[in-house]
Amino acid sequence: MSPARPLARLRRMALKFCMVPTLAAVGGCSGASDSIDFAPACPVVEIPSEAADYYQYSGNDHDITHLIARASLTRVVGSCEAGTQRNVITGLKIGLHVERGPASQVNFVNIPYFVAVVFNGEIKSKKEFVAHVSFEDGRMQDLTHTGNIPIALPISRRVHSDQYHIEIGFQLTKAQLDFNRAHLVMPTFHKM
Repeated sequence: MSPARPLARLRRMALKFCMVPTLAAVGGCSGASDSIDFAPACPVVEIPSEAADYYQYSGNDHDITHLIARASLTRVVGSCEAGTQRNVITGLKIGLHVERGPASQVNFVNIPYFVAVVFNGEIKSKKEFVAHVSFEDGRMQDLTHTGNIPIALPISRRVHSDQYHIEIGFQLTKAQLDFNRAHLVMPTFHKM
């Protein structure tokens, strides 16, 4: 027998003995809180173009002298994490740019907005909120954001979080929606 074979056998045995305590230590440390699972996929957030701007006028005139307030959505930030009971918790914060118009009689404005959960083209849940924005010290505009909005999305083996999408927009009256649709500039494409 050559001397290399017993040496190789000793190395394998030493490797086995070294791995057993290592695996035991790793196994003893692992638990539900120490898992190395990836964060779940977040649903896509969409802002319908006709609900992305908010105009409030006094009366039926739509000129600048009758403008009470104007607002636009500036950004959406969020994150997703696994929930406790077969759901994914999505947290959102929505950025708003709000302007006080010349027709405003008060130093605050309440802007209604909505967050809707859509699955397979159907709205499964919709909640309305109000952003209260005050203009102190004579300011005429404000950049602000909402508080965290938690949304629990049910998941299963066949339903994954990336199959949902979330729609965010201003909760508009019919007149405001018609105004936005009439003044929405659609992109045009030309053949080159």
